[in-house]
Amino acid sequence: MRTALLLFRESHDGLDGQYLESIVSAFRNGGLEVDELCILPNHDGVGLSHRLDEFKDTCDNLIIIDNDNHPYNLTQMVADKMDTVLVENDSAKSFVDAVSKADGVDYGDKYSLLPVEATVIPNVKGAYQGYVMDANEFTLVVLPDKFEAFKVMCDKYVLPYLENKHNVFTKRLILKYFGDTALLDKVLKNAKGQREDVFYNVKTVNGDSTVEILYRNGKDAQGIGEFTRQVVGALKDNIYAEFDTTLEQRLFDLLKLKNLKLSVAESFTGGRIASAMIKNSGVSAYMHEGIVAYSNESKIKRLLVKAEDIEKHGAVSSIVAYQMAVGLLRSKDCDLAIATTGIAGPKSDNSLKPVGLNYIAIGLKDGVHTYRYKFSGSREEITETAKNTALFLAIKKLKEI
Repeated sequence: MRTALLLFRESHDGLDGQYLESIVSAFRNGGLEVDELCILPNHDGVGLSHRLDEFKDTCDNLIIIDNDNHPYNLTQMVADKMDTVLVENDSAKSFVDAVSKADGVDYGDKYSLLPVEATVIPNVKGAYQGYVMDANEFTLVVLPDKFEAFKVMCDKYVLPYLENKHNVFTKRLILKYFGDTALLDKVLKNAKGQREDVFYNVKTVNGDSTVEILYRNGKDAQGIGEFTRQVVGALKDNIYAEFDTTLEQRLFDLLKLKNLKLSVAESFTGGRIASAMIKNSGVSAYMHEGIVAYSNESKIKRLLVKAEDIEKHGAVSSIVAYQMAVGLLRSKDCDLAIATTGIAGPKSDNSLKPVGLNYIAIGLKDGVHTYRYKFSGSREEITETAKNTALFLAIKKLKEI
């Protein structure tokens, strides 16, 4: 199966590489590889005509991502190449009318005149309606280039249509992984080996990775199980969910499952952990308090950290993180405690300890464990990574009990 992707851009506009990668990934992550990418100027109708003829002879699927900015009628050209005519499509008209009413704009029949054999791909986010056509073994798909509309149309209609036509059964698995991306990459590559039916995509933000695995032959239960067991077995200590979720959602789910309450004491993360947790609806039943103990005085007065230990070891130390967590647990109002202290930068403090050094304490009533880290990057990257790390460590702790 050979698939071509055609987009339009003027040379002076340049090409947004991130947008292009998002478009290609939308298909790849759905199990459809893009074999050829073609980019044409908006005004080049002659070039488009030639490429349409070429793709009809060399490809099984052609997907056109249209920006609707041409001096010619692209839909009419498509109809001519597919040996048909344009008619008002009732389904397209109903969607266009609804969008016209919502936008307060009369779009006329521009987006409801489609090739007579076309099947509409509904666009509820804009007037430009997508469509798909088949001629012998060739499938042509036209979609608008606004990504928020394109992605929904692609996932809900285009990929299932092509999957069914070409008898390709795709199974999708999501793993949520936290930690060493070099290890993650190594394990995925080793598991894939020479398997041409497995694809994967990894997106990592501040230590938190979403791993999307696609099995092209979704009927091969044994092969899927083997690959999954190999990956999960090698990475089990760093996988916090086998479905799409966030660190804060996963921690919240575990707190609910185990009926526990959380308290947080933050120094250099400045309330980010608590802020992440309160995104969860219903968290008030499982979160007791969040304290931003930024100054030494706050650590001493609010959490009963010993002044002599701050003097001797510094605020950024294992013993201070430990005592911050103990201070939360001492009240007996929480079951799980998270505490952070560190140097986010861009400059160090008077202790001359390096920027990025931090300590995270995770405690239950039966004990507190502290972890030492040295993160790099900007102030924002360091604090976000520390916040994510604290959430992950808390998840690991709750999964153990």
